[in-house]
Amino acid sequence: MTDECKMQNAKCKMKPVLERASVFCILHFAFCIAAFAQTTAYTPTSPIPLGDVLLSLPTSHIPSTGTWEVKFTHRFNQSIDQGNASDRIHSLFGLDSNADVGIGLSYSPRRDLQFSFVRSNVLDDIELAAKYIVVQQAHALPFSAAIRVGGDLRTEKALDDRSSVFVQAILSHQFGHHAEVFALPTFVTNAGRDPNTNSALFKRAFNVPVGAAIMIRPALSVVGEVIPKNRDLPDTIQADFGWALGLKRAIGGHYFEILLTNNNATHVDQYVTSTYQGTGLNRSDLHLGFNIERRFGK
Repeated sequence: MTDECKMQNAKCKMKPVLERASVFCILHFAFCIAAFAQTTAYTPTSPIPLGDVLLSLPTSHIPSTGTWEVKFTHRFNQSIDQGNASDRIHSLFGLDSNADVGIGLSYSPRRDLQFSFVRSNVLDDIELAAKYIVVQQAHALPFSAAIRVGGDLRTEKALDDRSSVFVQAILSHQFGHHAEVFALPTFVTNAGRDPNTNSALFKRAFNVPVGAAIMIRPALSVVGEVIPKNRDLPDTIQADFGWALGLKRAIGGHYFEILLTNNNATHVDQYVTSTYQGTGLNRSDLHLGFNIERRFGK
């Protein structure tokens, strides 16, 4: 057999092998593309820099694993609309008034779990909570969902119904990289304060606060919250819905928030009732406030 015949014979034998190899490569490539597409479809959407709290309401966001966070809240007691122009200027539009102050600490042991502690000087209220991210929004999933459970202990003297427990579902949808909306069905026991006694106004209370954020510049967002009037509020108490509007700025590991609100409540057992310290909310009240948050860790 000549060398040319041997070469032709070898080519004939290699052809089926090459064809099978080509088919295998094509199938393997197609499988890789499908797997990558599926992985990409469920990759969480990059979140808007809002932190784990809007203004007073929790978000469906959690910082990265191993992150500690310290938080300070400040709500001035005097409403801007109180008094005449001279009185408002004299009090620096409420900045000279007393304030409801809170300090908190949180830790994220894993990327979908966060534990938090917040203490307010209002009834010396201590709130402990855990938040767990159930699902995060992705291309194939149009929403995020989290659950937050915890309790409050009011340690001020001469109070009845000192403890509360609560459950919150946190649902959110992000529009691109510029806006996000939230709904928080919330159930809590022993909520609010009866104005005539030292006991709770509600043995069981339910409400669905909502919130929204629009990023107007990188790391700068307009944030709003609305807490509907509680439908189970006694007829003897006249109250409006609760609202808050503010600016949130993210700088490095800090979040700075300046806000106007008609509701100084920062704890779950306080803000679901349409009252604050036994007094019904007035939609026209204008209380100044601010939050400062600082993250440590990864």
